[in-house]
Amino acid sequence: MSSDIIGKVKARGRSVFYGWWIVWVGFIINAFGVGTFFYGFSTFFNPLMVEFGWSRTLLSGVFSLSRLEGGIEGPIAGWLTDRFGARKMLFAGVTVTGVGFILLYLVDSPLSLYIIFGIVAMGFNIGYVHATGAAVAKWFIRKRSRALSFLISGNGVGGAVFVPVIAWLIIQYGWRLAAVIIGAATLVIPLPLSLLIRSTPEEMGLRPDGESRKTTGFASDAEQGFSKAHPDDEDPEDISFTVREAMRTRAFWVYSVSMTLRACILSSIVVHQIPHLMDIGIPYQTASNVLGLMVLMSIPGRFVFGWLGDRFDKKKLLFLLCILQGVGIFIFINASTLPLLYLFVVVYGLGYGGVIPLTFALRADLFGRKNYATISGITMSLSVVGTVSAPLLAGYLYDVTQSYSLAFYSFIVLIVLSGVCFLMIPRPTRRTT
Repeated sequence: MSSDIIGKVKARGRSVFYGWWIVWVGFIINAFGVGTFFYGFSTFFNPLMVEFGWSRTLLSGVFSLSRLEGGIEGPIAGWLTDRFGARKMLFAGVTVTGVGFILLYLVDSPLSLYIIFGIVAMGFNIGYVHATGAAVAKWFIRKRSRALSFLISGNGVGGAVFVPVIAWLIIQYGWRLAAVIIGAATLVIPLPLSLLIRSTPEEMGLRPDGESRKTTGFASDAEQGFSKAHPDDEDPEDISFTVREAMRTRAFWVYSVSMTLRACILSSIVVHQIPHLMDIGIPYQTASNVLGLMVLMSIPGRFVFGWLGDRFDKKKLLFLLCILQGVGIFIFINASTLPLLYLFVVVYGLGYGGVIPLTFALRADLFGRKNYATISGITMSLSVVGTVSAPLLAGYLYDVTQSYSLAFYSFIVLIVLSGVCFLMIPRPTRRTT
């Protein structure tokens, strides 16, 4: 069936590079997966706490366990994506995620919650995390940052749309039935779309970006922009690191430290945002809407800074965006009214969104596209220290002090350090093919 659809697409518009269809299909898939799992988990936090009386540390541990699982699976899932292709990994991961959400209906103890949520996380880590990003990174070189910004904006759309929707479903039908609805929708929407994904342009007899640079006698706007962003003037298509070669470079380890520090605040703010807002008197639905608006505001950041990443130094842009996130967290800590919360939404949302496509594109610029997913998986495995420990620490500090202030001020320090590390990433020694 997918071959017939692809044939119709090619027949209707021969001038449309199929890589852009990969981007838009990935956009929808990411919107659904990230919106329901990564951002959507926060909407289940308070209902579970109310029904079972569980502590914030225990519930934070559920999310941390999923990130630990992702860190363990990361190198394997990344290698499998490079080896067998994005489409197969997406199909398998989306299927497991959908079934896992349906099984959440059966939760009646901490053990069952951890096991079943672990199933959902396994599907998410196998499918959504690596597949679409790896495919787009391999379909584009000159236009990689903007293509990834379009793709990753789907994450923001998903968070903005699904967080309020899931909160409404929970209010109307309870969290158990809401989870079943999400699971069924997962099997109906992103699962069939995964069949349209192709891992590389070479599979369809095409070249990255839809053209062969060797046959053109002039530089396109995108190529000129790349030259500005990469003053070393090395052809990015010639960059091809093996996994072992990449891990032997200083650039790989500085990049990994940057991502680990950023991971600390990324997961913690999402997990604890709604509980914190309810602590200061914001109603549940309104608190969910604020999280959705924050993610919505990240969408312009993804587009704008993805576009800028093709023209300017990604490392300097990442530093500025990390500083912006730190300012946003400071506003969030001290916000007691909705206007201040909306200021947080704008400031933090723009910084948070802008970082995402730039980190994806920078990784491909540093080490090439051939082993992109494998290197991505190893990076995720290394950054698991931050994604696991930070949400747990924030929950524990709240249980001890009855306040998130200490945890959130610590996150400001961590995100600034992340920005400094991005600036310090050296240009790795490249092997040309």
